[in-house]
Amino acid sequence: MPRATPRTAGRGSALILVLWVLGILSMLVVSFAFDAHLEGKVISFARKRRKAEALAFSGMQVARMLLDKQLSVSGNESEETKAEDRWYSHALTLRRGGSITLVEPLGEGTIRLDIEPEQVWRNINKLNEEDWERIFQAIGLPEDDWPELIDSYFDWIDPDSNPRQDGAESSDYYETLEPPYQARNAPFDTVRELLLVKGFREAVLSGGVLNPEEPKERQIAITNGVQNLLTVFGDGKVNVNAVRQDNLTVLMTLPGVTELGARAIIEERETPTYAGAGTMDDDTSYRSVQDFMTRVGDELDDPAIRNFVTTRSEVFRITSVGMIDRVTRRIWAVVYTNGRIWRVLRWREEP
Repeated sequence: MPRATPRTAGRGSALILVLWVLGILSMLVVSFAFDAHLEGKVISFARKRRKAEALAFSGMQVARMLLDKQLSVSGNESEETKAEDRWYSHALTLRRGGSITLVEPLGEGTIRLDIEPEQVWRNINKLNEEDWERIFQAIGLPEDDWPELIDSYFDWIDPDSNPRQDGAESSDYYETLEPPYQARNAPFDTVRELLLVKGFREAVLSGGVLNPEEPKERQIAITNGVQNLLTVFGDGKVNVNAVRQDNLTVLMTLPGVTELGARAIIEERETPTYAGAGTMDDDTSYRSVQDFMTRVGDELDDPAIRNFVTTRSEVFRITSVGMIDRVTRRIWAVVYTNGRIWRVLRWREEP
């Protein structure tokens, strides 16, 4: 049998070394290619994210334009204006108390814009005892629970440290909890803050079974929690042109408004009575508080309601979403505008 010479053995070792080097080089090439691909993906995502953000900001500018425009339209403009101005119908909808949703292609992406009046809810920081009683009655909360909740609400926002009869202040209640905290002694920043106030439970805020520990036949169900009726924005007045059928309960928290009265308010506003029915000329919205009282006053039990309502909105909630492929950026804001002032009350940017 032939024996390997030193020369042939050296050649074999060199071949093995070359194969090892080629293998290592191949792995490095694959690794570099993967890193380059991953880096490209990251750069592409970052670029799309910036573009989506720019689209969301553009949507906010469109919202401002529409909210400025709605202050000047009346529905009495010429047919030529109505036909040629692509934004006219949206501005008119906002003017009459409606909400709008727009989906607008722009460049490589799309903007989705939602604008809705904020004054379809009661301002939690403007409520008095009678307001709370009407709210609790409207949601079906047992009357025995009212004193504790009302007194605790006022103790939470008043500047002093003296608890009401059924209320609570920091020293006698909140600082004894685990973990301890203090009463705000200032207006609410959010409606959900109510959960920190003595007596307010999730079922009162969101709806649900008030006393789940009781036998089923004794349980009390709240179908519409107070958070669906409240906001922290606005002057406290409710826009009777903006409240919709699905939020009828808000109207029932106003003085002298029963469920029948609330339905009459919406039906009177939404029932066409003349030849323009079904067109932009079909304006049955309330033109003023006096017009509102004239048209539905007989359905209401308390003329004091005129001090609790308005027919125009000055506070709006805006959501603008910029979208490119599957990358999105969202901006949420609440703004105040009256034609002379534009003020951002709340602003949040979301991924």
